[in-house]
Amino acid sequence: MSKTMNIAFLVFVLLYMLGLFYVVDFLWLLKIIPIAITGVSVFKTQASSSRSVLIVALVFSGCGDLLLAFDEFIFGVAAFLLAQLSYALIFRAYWQSISTRWAMSVGLLIYMVFMAWLLLPSLGDLQLPVMAYLLVISAMGLLAVQSSLPIRWAVLGAVVFIISDSLIAVNKFISPVPFESYWIMSTYYAAQFMLVTSLLKSAKPQSKARKN
Repeated sequence: MSKTMNIAFLVFVLLYMLGLFYVVDFLWLLKIIPIAITGVSVFKTQASSSRSVLIVALVFSGCGDLLLAFDEFIFGVAAFLLAQLSYALIFRAYWQSISTRWAMSVGLLIYMVFMAWLLLPSLGDLQLPVMAYLLVISAMGLLAVQSSLPIRWAVLGAVVFIISDSLIAVNKFISPVPFESYWIMSTYYAAQFMLVTSLLKSAKPQSKARKN
């Protein structure tokens, strides 16, 4: 992302955070503008091995943001599930080895099993969609950790995304998180920024087809 886009992203994130405090009517619009900015940044970059999939991930992320803003939880989860599948597909292209950063992989697995154990008793009729999402985001995180991509910022972005979603789950199903919107959205925006920044830097330009 360019410096101008970075500044615009930060400005609108701050505006959204202020909007949470003042409860403005168009908060849903402020919520998706930072993701729209990242999407435009990706679209303007040179064609690469991951650009199209990254745009798809951001489109589904924006849809998920809107659906959750209007209390459409199941559809929001479905949209983010597709976004996580898109990120997982990108990380799969950088697969290195199951033993890569094995300690981080084990730690992530333990954390996700703990989250499943914590959430299951409280999910009721939402067990299937929430557990499906948990499996997908776990796969995304493991593929990120076991990829050849740098910890800063690709792997860290994936981990922070998991933390953000964990806060949503705990807040909705376990117990209210103090200042939940600020914690959830700040980690979410940070994760998206880190993922997009790192993946754009690591993307391999597509070679042009040779003319006959």
